[in-house]
This record gives sequence, C-alpha cells and structure tokens, in this order.
Amino acid sequence: MQRIPQNIWALGWVSFFTDLATAIIKPLIPIYVVLVLNQGMDKLGYILAITTFVSYLLRWFGGWLSDKFQVTKPLLIAGYGLSMIMKPLMAFATTWQSVAFFSASERLGKAIRSAPKDVLISASASTNRQGRAFGVHKTLDIAGETLGGVVAFVLLSWLGQSAGHIQMIFALTLFPGLVGLLILIFFVEDRLKNHSNTTQKPTTDFTATSEAKTTFDKGLWGWFWIYFLTMFFMINESFMLVRGHEVGIATFWLPLLMVSSGLTQTLISYSVGKRLDAKGTRLLMLISIGSACLSTLLLLSNIPYLTVVAFILQGVFMVTGLNALRTRIGQTRHAKGKAYGIFYLGTAVAMATGNLVVGQIWEHLGNHQALQFSLIGLLLLLSISLLKPKLLPENGIHSKSTHA
Repeated sequence: MQRIPQNIWALGWVSFFTDLATAIIKPLIPIYVVLVLNQGMDKLGYILAITTFVSYLLRWFGGWLSDKFQVTKPLLIAGYGLSMIMKPLMAFATTWQSVAFFSASERLGKAIRSAPKDVLISASASTNRQGRAFGVHKTLDIAGETLGGVVAFVLLSWLGQSAGHIQMIFALTLFPGLVGLLILIFFVEDRLKNHSNTTQKPTTDFTATSEAKTTFDKGLWGWFWIYFLTMFFMINESFMLVRGHEVGIATFWLPLLMVSSGLTQTLISYSVGKRLDAKGTRLLMLISIGSACLSTLLLLSNIPYLTVVAFILQGVFMVTGLNALRTRIGQTRHAKGKAYGIFYLGTAVAMATGNLVVGQIWEHLGNHQALQFSLIGLLLLLSISLLKPKLLPENGIHSKSTHA
C-alpha cells in the first residue's frame, strides 16, 4: 500500500491549526453581528458577500503565480501569515463595517494561499492517488474546524456572549494560527519544480510547447457551472446558525452546529477520496447537490433537531462536492494552477452574489422565502445534472484540452 507523502501530512497540519483558529471566530461573527451588535440579516449578508468575494476573487492570481514561477511555498507563507495576523485583530471590531474589514482582510490571506496549496497537494501525490491526497488533507482541515467549534462552544458557554468576551476570544486565535505558520515554514517542502520535471511524462495529447502549458480540459466547464450555481443557491452556514437560533437553539450551543458539520466531513473525507479514485467524480457531485437540497428542506422546519441534521447534510454537501471538483481538476495534466484559479474566481462571484440575495430576501421578505428560493434553485440544478450527464464528464486525464 502506497504511503501518503510527508508533504501532504505537513500541509494538513498547517490547515488543522489555521482552521482551528478560523472555526473559533466563524460561528461568533453572526452571533456578534446579529445578536450582540443588533444588526439585521442584510448586514450579515453584506459581510458574507464582501469576505467571500475577497476570499475567492484573487485565488486565480495565486494560481497564476504558481504556474508562472513554479513555486508555492512563498505564496503559502504570505497567505497563512496574513490570516494569522488579522484574526486576533477582529477584537477591535465594534461595527458591522469593521467586522467586514477585518474579516475580509483575513480572507485575503486565504485567497493568496488556496490555489498554490491545491497545486502543491496535487504535485506531492501520484496521479492515481489524487483523491486520497486531497482526502487526507481535507480530513485534517476539517478536524481543525471541528476542534475550533468545540473551543468556541466552551469559551462562549464559560465566558458569556457579551461584546467584551467575544472580542477576547477573537484575540486568543493568535496562538493556533502561529503554530500552523511555524509548521509551514519548517516542515513543508516546495515540490512543484521537482514534480513537473520528474513525474510528468509526455503524451500524444500534450507537448512541451507553451501552448500546451496554457490549456486545460474543456470538460471542466460543465463542472464549473454546476458547482458555481450550487454555491449560489446553497444557504451559507452563518445564515444557518441564525436559523438555529430562530427555532429555539440557545446561543452558546450554536458553535456545536458547525461542529456537527465539521465532524461529518472529518469522518467521511478519506472514504470519499478513495471513492473518487476508484469510481469517479460525477456520482459524488450528484450526492453533494442532493445533500444540499435535503439540508435546505430541513431548515424550513421549526424543529431544532432537524436543524442539526441539516448541518450534518451540509457537511456531506461540502466534502463531496469540493473534493469531487478538486480531484477532477487534479486529473488534468497542464495549467492546474489556472484551472484551480478559475474555480475559485467563479466561486467568489457565485457565493458573494448568493449571500447578498439571500440576506436581502431574509431581511425584507422573511426566512421561509429565502429558504424556498434556495431550495427551488438547488432542485433545478439536481434535475439538470441528472438529465444532462454530459455536463459532468469523467476522467480529465484523457479528455481533450481547450484554451483557458
């Protein structure tokens, strides 16, 4: 049995500690903005739109730099370092505008590092172990998020939900972020140049020309559009947390809703990766969209435990859809950084616009109207994906390429 390379384990632990810090502040932002600062759901929608757009908009640039200079580690240090600094500075946020500023600045760090990180994971694993590599990384990634949610619950239940106590929790996120950055600096190797020089063999479909290096599989476009529209209609987990409060879940329990989602992703991520390597990616994407539909349907109920189930299904949605598309891109031979960058850029527009629309509908028309809007859109996408299988073609390695 082939071992998972050490580089992937190291990158996984970097994500573990970074996402631990992120998961501490993530459930606190909607609590802080809506319940403590008494801002409306539309203001939360503005924050989510701004931070999501910044987080995803510049990811194409990181991918482009990675392709051009054949390096990843300097971009990772810059991205993880910025996030480590900006999270504790959230303690100085006292208005929804300042929350948006610090949160968007922190997400800029994620924008810088995301595409190069995916490229380095792909470069550190053999072609037939892409799903396992992303599965291992995602397992540690989500394990950090899960632990962070538990820490947020403990601190919130112990300290209370006053503005001062929440700001203190924001400041404490400096420590796990610093641990992740130190692991990156001392234990992660930039393998991209070695990988491109020693592990990729020429094929009849691709040459060493500059044209081949700027192309990627045209079958990705259908995947991109289905995924982007799914992310547009899917209810953001911050809105889901507020919905949990509306159905009667106490404030200090809310971080554990995210834990239920994160734990689900942790438990199934590696098995999803094995399924991707063995059977392909299309079925996993269909399962992802179906889980999103069921999650949104359950949010329409006023029964608290069904909200918990909705978060579990949201976890299934996240890990299956994201790993399926990342693996599908990883199967291609050239311009992976550019492909990952387009993936993140399209996700930026889709999620930011979706958050704005849902926030406005929720605030001005009501929560059920917002949830119904989301559910109808997701059901349409699932129907289209089932009826038009050619939109999600398998096996990027042997598909023809097209100019990006």
